[in-house]
Amino acid sequence: MNLVDFLIGAFIVNALAHFIFGITKTHYLGLFGYSPKGNIAYGLLQFVIVIILLLVNYSYEAILQNGFVIGGLFVLILFLLFGRFSLKLFSKKE
Repeated sequence: MNLVDFLIGAFIVNALAHFIFGITKTHYLGLFGYSPKGNIAYGLLQFVIVIILLLVNYSYEAILQNGFVIGGLFVLILFLLFGRFSLKLFSKKE
């Protein structure tokens, strides 16, 4: 493991956390302030950074053979696509 691998993993986890804070409208400090939209934007920025780091440092075949990276990206992409839907589906109706 090198520093780039550590950063990729840290950015994946942090992007997921900020995206969750954003869709749940939790005010949490990110690069773009405390707002939920700022947290979503910060999560998307980190996702883009992860993709760039992966493509610069590894070949496409090497990325596809790394199960940890594929699993982390898969969960992050699922939250990006279905996070708001699942929040509405499973939140309590008042």
